[in-house]
Amino acid sequence: MDRKNATELIIQSIKTKKVKFQDLANAIGSSLIWTIHALHGQAALDEAAAKKIGEILSLTPELVESLQEIPLRSALQPTPSDPTLYRLTEMMQNYGPDIKAAINEMFGDGAMSGIDFKIGIERVESPNGARVKLVLDGKFLPFNKF
Repeated sequence: MDRKNATELIIQSIKTKKVKFQDLANAIGSSLIWTIHALHGQAALDEAAAKKIGEILSLTPELVESLQEIPLRSALQPTPSDPTLYRLTEMMQNYGPDIKAAINEMFGDGAMSGIDFKIGIERVESPNGARVKLVLDGKFLPFNKF
């Protein structure tokens, strides 16, 4: 089955069954963000995790199999219209060069890995309203000189 179609069916099953991503993450012993990433078709689950998700969501064997396929990963397309995705894109457009400069100053000539990478998300209560705390944790990859 086409991974895009499979992803749409899986997400629809999550909505229909009113299952929370966090419950699925807990069931397979993975982080919330990585689990969502996989269920959105951007990472492959191992067989046991795919079967567990399939069991919880009553997925067909074909959909369970699709969860185990290595995806064709992609970045965001041109500026997204969803407000949250737009603002995350905007953050990187505005602060990306500054983050890069800080990384280079602290570590030298290189980049932060998006492969050897973890992401965390927290809700932080504040007198001015709830805040979103994102933690990006990537391995430093020095550029080789040759």
